[in-house]
Amino acid sequence: MADRSDLINQLAASMGAGDFAQTKYEESRYDPETGTLYCKGMAISGSVAEKAIKHFEVLEKKCDLDDPNSRQMAMIYRCASESIKMMQNPRVMETIRKEAENNTLFND
Repeated sequence: MADRSDLINQLAASMGAGDFAQTKYEESRYDPETGTLYCKGMAISGSVAEKAIKHFEVLEKKCDLDDPNSRQMAMIYRCASESIKMMQNPRVMETIRKEAENNTLFND
């Protein structure tokens, strides 16, 4: 009998969520075809990534740039939002797609 996580993945796939990674045995990975990031047992879709970008941008705007600690947090929020945007860049996605085809990305 399948274990609990397999059953959940099968149910999610049957509901149209696609195939989920067996992340408890795999490293985190990004699927450029769907724009989905699989990590720590979660599938993070493009729409969730967009919400994360907006969230980090709101937090960054709230930071007082005159305060050193707040300025550092603003840089952290900017780093997070720009990293997510970079993963959505078509050229970056194409590079990831090519690397995945060659099985060279994330297999070091």
